[in-house]
Amino acid sequence: MSESAPATMAEAQAQWDATIARARSDLLAHRHAKDPALLAQGHYFLGTLQTVAFNMYVAPRRQYPAFYTQSFFMPFELTWGTQNPDFLNHNAFLDGAHTYRIWGNAKGSYWTTIQAMAGFWGDDKMAMLGHIDFDDIPIAENGDFEIFMGPNPPTDTGGKTWLKLDPEARNVMLAVREVYMDWGRERILDLHIETLDRDVPAPMWFDEAEMARRYAKAAKFVDYAWKFSSGQMAPSKEEAPVNRFKTDGTAGQHGGFPVAAYIGMDYQIGPMDALIIEMTAIEARYWGFQTSSVWGQTNDYSYHQSSLNAEQVRTDADGKVRLVLSLTDPGVPNWLDPVGIGTGSVLLRWYKAKGTATPETRLVPLADLRKHLPADTPTMSPAQRAEQLKARARASLRRFKQ
Repeated sequence: MSESAPATMAEAQAQWDATIARARSDLLAHRHAKDPALLAQGHYFLGTLQTVAFNMYVAPRRQYPAFYTQSFFMPFELTWGTQNPDFLNHNAFLDGAHTYRIWGNAKGSYWTTIQAMAGFWGDDKMAMLGHIDFDDIPIAENGDFEIFMGPNPPTDTGGKTWLKLDPEARNVMLAVREVYMDWGRERILDLHIETLDRDVPAPMWFDEAEMARRYAKAAKFVDYAWKFSSGQMAPSKEEAPVNRFKTDGTAGQHGGFPVAAYIGMDYQIGPMDALIIEMTAIEARYWGFQTSSVWGQTNDYSYHQSSLNAEQVRTDADGKVRLVLSLTDPGVPNWLDPVGIGTGSVLLRWYKAKGTATPETRLVPLADLRKHLPADTPTMSPAQRAEQLKARARASLRRFKQ
């Protein structure tokens, strides 16, 4: 976007409308628009971006912070940026010139990280300010923890966790990633935040100039997110091999967490196909596979087994993990469900790993699948799958208080 910052809401609204119109026009001309199902996903995706843009850039009051868990990501209602099914994302927005206290209880949780970013995709500049790994901070025996953030660290923190903020960064986004491996067993993190030095007159309501400025940033976010997810920022994406993982696993890019790496695959399968994904398990703090749409919308993971992590998969006797991507249930434990549409992507993430991995793939007829799997691969009956999915939905939705 090249528009200057608007001074009035009328100008901001015109800028917003133009941004949405451009994205809609790009969508209708996109190569995926030829497929009605992918086009419909694209329309939903643009609606999602508009909702997230408002929640991220218009709504936050940085001196009255809160950790939001339903404003940016939901299992299927709000899905963009290929969010991880094994994470509960908490996002808060701070002013780097102020000091904040974060506290809670991590007893029974698996692992949590906090990333502080100066700005995001709607800001002119974006930079990492730092990150906190719950493996490295003091946590009391009962699970209590306390973290402080601000521009001026005290000379003696008294053993407390401190992250320095940039006072020039007036829009700091905290991305808390609460990791689940055993969805049904691990407890939900107790998490809170408060401003320690809030300006007494800090406004709850904004004047027109501030609203216009915020809407301009929201429009910029939509523009960037749409271009990124539609492939306009990665021309080589159109030439990427189908049904085969790319060999360029990345870490710390586009605001990604620095201890994370990713490797992806675009897939295209029909109703009579089965795509076998085979990998020797990675030694890592976390790893997991997930499916998503061509636009980076994570497929529903509550009511469908569209993702599997290191705790959930079955490992074969030879030490390898074999997943099966197919439109219908193949009757094996490690089914990766694309949720009804045979064109999309699979992403493998790993955190704090020793080494890397590039899974191998084989496209075989669904009817011949068993010939290509180890002889001792168990059979998952329809009744067993139904019980498994019922338990999965309960475990997933409890994170969102459902």
